[in-house]
Amino acid sequence: MSLAKLKPVPEEPGDAGEAFAAFVADDASAQAANAVARQRGWDTGEVRHGDLSAALRQLGIVPPAAVTVVDLDDATATERTLSAVRDLAAATRLVTLGTHNDVELYRRVVDAGAADYLVKPVDAETLADAVARAEQQVSGTHAQAPAQRGRCIAVTGARGGAGTTTVAASLAWLIAETHARSVGLLDLDLQFGNMALSFDVEPGSGLREAVEDPERVDEIFIDRTAVSLGDHLDLLAAEESLDDVPAPGEHAVARLLATLRERYNVTLVDLPRALVAEQPDGLEQISDLVIVSDLSLVGLRDTNRLLRFLSHQPGVPQLHVVANRAGRGSKGQVAVTEFQRELETGLTRTVSFEPEVAAKAEMAGKPLPAAAAKSRAGRDLHRLMADLTAPAASRRRGLLARLLGG
Repeated sequence: MSLAKLKPVPEEPGDAGEAFAAFVADDASAQAANAVARQRGWDTGEVRHGDLSAALRQLGIVPPAAVTVVDLDDATATERTLSAVRDLAAATRLVTLGTHNDVELYRRVVDAGAADYLVKPVDAETLADAVARAEQQVSGTHAQAPAQRGRCIAVTGARGGAGTTTVAASLAWLIAETHARSVGLLDLDLQFGNMALSFDVEPGSGLREAVEDPERVDEIFIDRTAVSLGDHLDLLAAEESLDDVPAPGEHAVARLLATLRERYNVTLVDLPRALVAEQPDGLEQISDLVIVSDLSLVGLRDTNRLLRFLSHQPGVPQLHVVANRAGRGSKGQVAVTEFQRELETGLTRTVSFEPEVAAKAEMAGKPLPAAAAKSRAGRDLHRLMADLTAPAASRRRGLLARLLGG
């Protein structure tokens, strides 16, 4: 049975999660949240250093808490902020904190679904009262929240041949297998995409219709189009004729991703870089964008060009740059240290170059970590998946360990 038939989340927010979680950006707020947790007998380990982005990163990966406190810090009422608040409020009863004493911000955040907006600094008593009011929503004294929308992680290549599909297929399979969450894997290269080949299946039919007319996409349409790859993983892909170029409708990517996020805990997209520029509003549906490059000068140049383009977009997701095929040592490759030095952001991970392992996975019709979990490349991809799905505190420790050589 296709996973598209399954609901990605519990019907009632917080059914399978913790009673309480908090993502706070300063020590005073952390002390208040910890005090509330201790008073109520809740796990203080669920109080983490983080902000709106950190809270969103957990969406779809772990069951949401019944009540979540999220620090907006100095964020203003931008559409990106309000969209994130809506996504979180659909999954949990949300109490927000912020530095701005602004009635308009309060109104818009509450209208987006938050139970409350508290101006920092906040003490334990004030926060406890806000949490109690939010709990009343959980018990049904307020209007029912809309269905939770899952996370969306997109993978795009800085240049052709960088190994984007290998990374995307691996991440989708690893999230589905490691976290046992429903994952929808979407290949948006309708003519030349080879995601179906990576899993040794025939692509389904109907994805072109979804891209050209996204208003037609609903639960039944997805069920007909998706190909099941296992208990927790579905694939949506196509293999369109080369003499009939698909024409994506206006806002097609954004609308399609929004629909898939309602069906799956995590939507993982193999996103052609041309669509990033052609349909930038799709970025507002994406929580994390992984940019894959090789270690060539062309890859470095085009990664920086893509980063500069994204810096001017209103709905920029969290960015992660991955240097693929590291250690290849071929002509035209630069050293990782040089690549890092010239890169206009941090380098998230490198993935080792192991051509024999890649060939074995391709011949087996399996993602690389499934075919060779203990290979260097397989371990590298598993670490990248952990970076994308770990709580904020774990990600900070992982970064520190890498900087110190761990």
